[in-house]
Amino acid sequence: MSKHFQLLDFLRRAPKTLLQTYCARQGILEGFDWGTGKSVPVEQAAKALRALGPNVSQSAVALFNELWEQAGPGFTKGLLNEAKFHYDEDAYGIIQRHQSHLAKAFWATLERPQYRQNAKILSNVDKLPAGAWIKRGGMPPRPTPVDQSHVFALEEKLIEFFTTREHKGANCKIDCLRRGDEEIFFAYSEDHPDTDLSWRDGKLLQQILNPSFNLIFKHNNERRTLEIYIEGDRRLVPDLQDIFSQSIMGVAAPPERLLNKRMFDINRLVQPGFQFQFSDDLDISDARVSQLRFVRQGEPWGRFTVEADNTRVRDALATFVADLTAKLPMSRVKLDQVCVKVTFNKREGDRKMLTRDCYITMPNSRRIKMDELGERIAAMLIQSGIERTEPADEGAA
Repeated sequence: MSKHFQLLDFLRRAPKTLLQTYCARQGILEGFDWGTGKSVPVEQAAKALRALGPNVSQSAVALFNELWEQAGPGFTKGLLNEAKFHYDEDAYGIIQRHQSHLAKAFWATLERPQYRQNAKILSNVDKLPAGAWIKRGGMPPRPTPVDQSHVFALEEKLIEFFTTREHKGANCKIDCLRRGDEEIFFAYSEDHPDTDLSWRDGKLLQQILNPSFNLIFKHNNERRTLEIYIEGDRRLVPDLQDIFSQSIMGVAAPPERLLNKRMFDINRLVQPGFQFQFSDDLDISDARVSQLRFVRQGEPWGRFTVEADNTRVRDALATFVADLTAKLPMSRVKLDQVCVKVTFNKREGDRKMLTRDCYITMPNSRRIKMDELGERIAAMLIQSGIERTEPADEGAA
């Protein structure tokens, strides 16, 4: 579905029953002839909405526009997460039964409006590329569950930090939600003032705005990890890690040297006889390394990448690496990055087996699209001992 909103397209695609329910609850379009078929008479409906006057019609069209923008796999996944979190089996089943993502979003807006904000946050978080996050391990344990007092403390510290360092951020609001073992803190901080053109009472006016910029923390207390996404200067991240630790854990972040602790043990992948481990519920049929990148010891930019077609011969890449390094002892090179190609079992309706690449870069970077398939790969890496639940020193095996 194109995300460029057109009212007629929305009226054409939205389920007729949900449109009727919305209008009835808003007390609008009373007496409108919806027709007897499944389709909505879109031209007539659009004209009827416009005839309600700007105040009423703009409110309805603004909601339709928002639904159009939100509808998609990520927002649906967020709605299902919220239903699951609240043990709402009825909502979970109804959302799944609706055929289109637009219908799922529209139904939730009508029947479970309290789920929309968190679903929107989760969708926005999952849209961010993996490389946008800065991750570290070795965070101190959280002594108590997160409550509103922790959120308020983080808001206050962020206001103090940004007003002092960058002369912005005088206001801050944080939404906190949980997904699986992870807690997400989505912060809206006040940015520098800006101007924009908008229509008001038939006049095009330039207005001063106070927009927000996003700052997101993803914390896993079990694995002692913290990931941060910031719109702006990434050099602020170490300070933000300390602010988060003080606000949520009640203690300062560990010394900066812990940032060098690695979260991934990719050297296991080149050990003789290594096999990926994955439980049946992950529905993975095969996983193997398709690319290796090495650096020469003491020369971080002296890198070379090795690829081979090991889809047919599993040991093709290992054999190729052995040939290349025959005159360059492995003691003089260090494995820096791997690409793991994962193949999933073919499901009913699939035309072919799904595959997905996952890149892991030392010491603590993992690049993968975090949708349903990405979550299965992440679980496989843990089961295989590649991603550590507790970070290890650089010199550890």
